[in-house]
Amino acid sequence: MKKYSLPLTLALGLSLSLGLPSCKSFLDQSPQGQQTTDNYYTNADECKAAVMGCYALADQNDWWQIDRTRMFGDAGSDDAWKGNAIAGDTREFGDFARFFWQPNNEWFDNRYTHIYQSIGNCNAALVGIAKAPIDPALQQQLIGELKFIRAYNYFELVKGYGGVPLVLTPVSPSEAVGLKRATTEECYAQIIKDFQEAAAALPEKSARLSADKGRATKGAANAYLAKAYLFTEQWALAQTAAETVINSGEYNLSGEFSNVWNVNNPNGPESIFELNYNANQTFALGTALTVVMRSRADGGWGFNTPTSNLEQAFIRENDPRRQWTIIKQGDNVGPKTANFDYSNYDTKLSENESGRISRKMFLPLADRPANEENHAPLNRIELRYADLLLMHAEASNKLGQDAKALASLNLVRARANRLSPGTVLPRTSTGTQLLNDIWLERRLELAMEGHRYYDLVRQHRLVAVIQAFNAAQLTSTDPYDKGKVKDQISDKNNLFPIPTNQLQLSGGNVTQNPGY
Repeated sequence: MKKYSLPLTLALGLSLSLGLPSCKSFLDQSPQGQQTTDNYYTNADECKAAVMGCYALADQNDWWQIDRTRMFGDAGSDDAWKGNAIAGDTREFGDFARFFWQPNNEWFDNRYTHIYQSIGNCNAALVGIAKAPIDPALQQQLIGELKFIRAYNYFELVKGYGGVPLVLTPVSPSEAVGLKRATTEECYAQIIKDFQEAAAALPEKSARLSADKGRATKGAANAYLAKAYLFTEQWALAQTAAETVINSGEYNLSGEFSNVWNVNNPNGPESIFELNYNANQTFALGTALTVVMRSRADGGWGFNTPTSNLEQAFIRENDPRRQWTIIKQGDNVGPKTANFDYSNYDTKLSENESGRISRKMFLPLADRPANEENHAPLNRIELRYADLLLMHAEASNKLGQDAKALASLNLVRARANRLSPGTVLPRTSTGTQLLNDIWLERRLELAMEGHRYYDLVRQHRLVAVIQAFNAAQLTSTDPYDKGKVKDQISDKNNLFPIPTNQLQLSGGNVTQNPGY
């Protein structure tokens, strides 16, 4: 998937004027060269451009729209803090990280609004491309991509907000006001339907041309199907969907863990779906998170810093993935330069809650483009093969098939063991202990990739884990974050609040989540 500048605005199916007359009597002349959704889809190039526009809107183009809320999955868990210790700097994220969630927090509204904008684009493009006079095979593939993007967006909404208005066709602003929330079950049913239809229409990753790497594939649709089934506890279906991906032979763990999150490893052998970026300086085609999450001493903003609790989880397991997940005060991550000593990394302790930053979103100096904010070329991996294998392990364990569960779990551990042979040994556990081992493996393997909060919610243990985290923090001896707690946790935090703006705009048709 690539971030492209939009050729056409399609949100809610509204038209866009692409040209205006010049010279005298401007107000007396009819619009010239007006492009609308009714007259746009006349050839294959226009249809392809519309799909690229939908990919682009799935990620937006500025850090405050969707990019920053990808940190929710880390900071809403025991893995990360707000990070930046300056009290007044982005207070809303600080409130989020300690579970003081209010419906008027603009971060919730930005995420909700911009994901729906992407869904609106998909709906309009689906109508236009279905009527377009283009090759039927291309038409079905493009429709498959659009259904994948729409399902991906709804999945992002539902796993945070619960049931939301289910909009599957272009609607006018007046119609949008009257929409009510669908149930969570209804939303997941549509997500599953879209992913199923996308899987039937899309090519495998290996069939994609080099120029199309990163676009949705059959494997990505089936992997997200597995994840949707996992979130809805349909274990047999989750296992079957995961095995479809495993048996395809399209993905593997041949790449080293240390190289997964590397700017020089785009769409690598285990990448199932990732947001592709580049450092083009004319357009906002990159991520801002490499700046947002880097040390303030190293030109960053210092947000979303790993906890000592996460580091201790690695240390207890003697797990070498720690150094490729966390950069701690004083760590060696490169040579000393005239302006910064990367061999003795400074997290700027006076402005950092934990004396740590995420290594997965860290760009070495040589890989940083000019004007890095919104231009960093480090791809955002949304779903990778290790995640898929651990989903398969969990579903298999829930079905009482521990041999299958161990096989998938130990594939992930074997790759981690290559970092330092003899440290990450195969598991041999069964039953409940094996499930706990799988959940721990998800934490260690996927740490700081935005999954932890959503995992804890679907595992029905968010509150218990955060309460245990708080208790451990009070007896911690860590020099940087001992004593710090996430003191506002309660059952209501299993869902985000519906944003105040959305409640007001709906005229009462959209209702609030419990507890807010």
